[in-house]
Amino acid sequence: MSLLREYIRALLTEDPMGFVHDLAAATQGGEFGEEEFIGGDIGIDAGRAIKRAFNVNADHQWLSTLDTVHWTADVYNLEGLIGRGKDELSATMSLPGDAFDPTSAQWPPSGEYGLWIKGRITLATNDQDSLYSYSYSSYVGDFAMFTPEEQEQRARSSGVNKLPSVSKDYSRYDRLKRGNEYAEKTVRENIPYVLDQSTWDPSVDEPNEALVDNWKAVGIVVTGRDIIEAVQHYADSDPSQAIGVMKELFKVSTDFGVPIFDTDRNELWRPE
Repeated sequence: MSLLREYIRALLTEDPMGFVHDLAAATQGGEFGEEEFIGGDIGIDAGRAIKRAFNVNADHQWLSTLDTVHWTADVYNLEGLIGRGKDELSATMSLPGDAFDPTSAQWPPSGEYGLWIKGRITLATNDQDSLYSYSYSSYVGDFAMFTPEEQEQRARSSGVNKLPSVSKDYSRYDRLKRGNEYAEKTVRENIPYVLDQSTWDPSVDEPNEALVDNWKAVGIVVTGRDIIEAVQHYADSDPSQAIGVMKELFKVSTDFGVPIFDTDRNELWRPE
């Protein structure tokens, strides 16, 4: 009987309708500001409300099947992520088995480096412009939106958690009734968030984005053909002879203890 209750509870909570109802309540409760919110930039309280509603209503079991990659144009940036698994990272999402295609609208331009990570997705959108989670300079440092005391506390406890900074107006979405076919379809088609398989939309002509918390590295992904060929060259000869960017790439792979992959998920080199 307890398993049946858990199954029913999952059906009731893992749905986009519950998500927009929670955001409508948060808006009416003042978390999106005291003045009437019509969409646009949001503050910290609203960002937290969105993540809270996502946590309650998302299908985390399905989300856990997605592959997430944090991208950077500079391989040296990956070194600074070692030991920072508690800090949320922005990443792109792909279905299991799909290639990390650098020419697709879903991926960065050729020549970038990716840290393939596995963790808990705390917020996800089909279009990164619907999230705008900012860079780490907005969360730590002299120009951060948090005080030095808040920054220190976050770093000690849960790590640096990112927030969305934009949203549409959900204040009237509580008028949509659960179980109504038209209402359910309206919600799924009008929210940018990826809550479950029904809201996953790879046709959006912009990169998607997920915030990933408590992550572990799975691999390093290289996307440029010249970089892939260089990795293969040194892998077949002697990686210790690599210099410059290639030396750093092999070092980061070794420090993380994960293989280097190409965009088709082929393993190019594995540290001993």
